[in-house]
Amino acid sequence: MSDELERQGVKTNNKLWTATALINELDKVYQAHWDYFTAGAELVITDTYQANVQVFTQVGYSEQEAEKFIRDAVKVAKKARDDYEQKTGKHNYVAGTVGSYGAYLADGNEYRGDYELSELEYLAFHLPRLRQILAEKPDLIALETQPKLDEPLAVLNWLKENASDYPVYVSFTLKDATHISDGTTLE
Repeated sequence: MSDELERQGVKTNNKLWTATALINELDKVYQAHWDYFTAGAELVITDTYQANVQVFTQVGYSEQEAEKFIRDAVKVAKKARDDYEQKTGKHNYVAGTVGSYGAYLADGNEYRGDYELSELEYLAFHLPRLRQILAEKPDLIALETQPKLDEPLAVLNWLKENASDYPVYVSFTLKDATHISDGTTLE
């Protein structure tokens, strides 16, 4: 999302990163999704990687506004998908994206994993965003740039109990060819 939104003039050099566009530039988010579909993408990710309730409230928005921005991110991706399908007959997919706690820290921790939270703390961080994403029914969930194993496991366990019908993929950042970023072996 970042390259395409920046190409359209969205200013992403702030705490919200690409989620800035969710506030008053949804047309650009729609256009980014449309452009990806037109270029041949079969799956797009929602503009929710950095869009979490905590970061929106830190920059002055209410929890209700933050939740609306997150829901809007899924709605606009699905609208672009549906409009593209109506025009071309090709069905594509929307992944509701959840960035790691390390991404929220905005200090490169999504590539290091230098933080320790309990399972409950991970859920307290992720669930406000994840519940809003799920409410808008994307095709699947994407847990992206995960530098640790315990964080996505906390979310996956919650999803297994509460939304087991959703396909999920997890992408990890790697330290080297055999370890994820925090040093956990890939075996």
